[in-house]
Amino acid sequence: HMEEKKVKLVAAVCTQCGAQLEVDPNAEAAVCKYCNTPFIVEKAINNYNVQHANIEHADNVNIDMTGAVKSALDFVGDQMKESRQHKKEMFRMKAENEKQFFVTFFKFFGIFAIVVIILWVILRNFM
Repeated sequence: HMEEKKVKLVAAVCTQCGAQLEVDPNAEAAVCKYCNTPFIVEKAINNYNVQHANIEHADNVNIDMTGAVKSALDFVGDQMKESRQHKKEMFRMKAENEKQFFVTFFKFFGIFAIVVIILWVILRNFM
C-alpha cells in the first residue's frame, strides 16, 4: 500500500482577490478557490507575511497617518494662502507704483506747461 504523505499547509493571501488561503509551501503555484485565479505560492505567502507582520515593541511605534496627511495638507494650504497673499501684495504695489508714476508725470507735465506758457508770454511781450 501507498504511504500517505502529510503536507504542512501555510497561510497565504490570494494575489488577486486577497482571500486568505492555506497552501502547500513546496508547491510553486496554486489556484484560489474563491476567484479561480492562479497565483505563485511564494508570492502569496510573502503577501500574507507582510500583511500579518508582528512588530516587536509595537508600543514604541506610533504612526499617525491621518495626522501626517493633515499636517501635509495644512502645510500646502498655508503655502497656497501665503502665495495668494504675496500675489495680492505684489499686485497692490504694482498698482500703487503705476498711480505714483502718473501723478508724478502729470505734476511734472503741468509745471513744464506753466513754465512754457510764462516764457511764451514774456518773450511775446519783448518782441
